[in-house]
Amino acid sequence: MQINETRIEQFCREEYAELYRYAYALLGNKDDALEVVQESFLRFYQLAQAGEIRRHDRALLFRLARNLAFDRIRHQGVREAYAQGAQGTSQSNVLAFAPPRTPEDLLLEKELQQCANQARARLSPKEQECLELRSNGLSYREVAAALSLNPNTIGSLMARALRHFRQAYEEILEKKGTRHKTGFTRRR
Repeated sequence: MQINETRIEQFCREEYAELYRYAYALLGNKDDALEVVQESFLRFYQLAQAGEIRRHDRALLFRLARNLAFDRIRHQGVREAYAQGAQGTSQSNVLAFAPPRTPEDLLLEKELQQCANQARARLSPKEQECLELRSNGLSYREVAAALSLNPNTIGSLMARALRHFRQAYEEILEKKGTRHKTGFTRRR
């Protein structure tokens, strides 16, 4: 079967940034994330050559990256780092027209990011992955395919993960005595 190399190359370029962010979130190391992304694209290309690419190209690519990242974690013995969550998740560039931030703003932002990382670390690995994939723009169906789950279960898994994150985040903020608007509404 003849593969469309131009289509595959374009697809890989479009998915590169999101796949890298996902791999980095899993591994917490730039070099390891780059290697996982490159290996994922290579395996994706090999599967395309073998005629095994189906409808969920994007989900397959993220599943390949997930499996390679977990293999790397197992071989390097850094399960501990994964359980604590990736530190310093990548943020988008500050817009040129954004008002300058004061040192207090930067300190509060850093503290809130640490609280979010701690809250994320309290989630189960499956909940963490679900939120990470969804935050990288994958649809519920693609998340299900990447995690090898039934698509009908992703909605409830996502809701549970968000509820657990919200609870953990608010508990951490209460313990620290940090007062600010979280954007979450309390449900009783």
